[in-house]
Amino acid sequence: MMLRCLFLLVLTAAPALADDFTPLFNGRSLTGWSERQVAAGQEGKWHVKDGILTAYPGAGWLGTDKEYGNFVLRVEWKIAVNGNSGIFFRVPAAKFTGSPSEAGFEIQILDDDGDKFKGKLKDYQYCGGLYHFQPVSQPAFKSADVWQTYELTVNGDRIKLSFNGIAVIDADIASNEAMMKRPKKGFIGLQNHGTGVEFRKIEIKELEP
Repeated sequence: MMLRCLFLLVLTAAPALADDFTPLFNGRSLTGWSERQVAAGQEGKWHVKDGILTAYPGAGWLGTDKEYGNFVLRVEWKIAVNGNSGIFFRVPAAKFTGSPSEAGFEIQILDDDGDKFKGKLKDYQYCGGLYHFQPVSQPAFKSADVWQTYELTVNGDRIKLSFNGIAVIDADIASNEAMMKRPKKGFIGLQNHGTGVEFRKIEIKELEP
């Protein structure tokens, strides 16, 4: 009886052991997200079905309605053959021209094996790279049309990425003059770069400043 009570106590207490992540994507709608920098006629390219967020080929990006500074972001994604996308973060609310990767930051999503890209890009432009700044420390890309995972930690001047469970980025913003000019807080975004891409299980844990 005592053992059974202890087992029930563990089951009851399990929710309290949660790691404080909350969903950014509810799996049913685009609630909490807004299309940004979308060219005329390219609106409405993001759709939700069966818990999956899909971008049909178009332009612009889908951004959170809330700004985030320090956080851990978990996301599962799948890119099409020869696909190109990315995850933006700390993108400023102020108007800007050009890509969010130039105003804030971006972690690249790319079909590294695609004929369109293989061996033709700068090292930071391949999958998992901190765009403009740092390539992955080792390849972690599986293949196109396969679900893969990112865990992105942004805390103060530190940017870290775990790609399919492998630590591939550890960047110090304070060591780079260009990075130091980027905002400390902003929107998180998903890029539509003209090729199919899917996302699911997007969740975040905010960190203390």
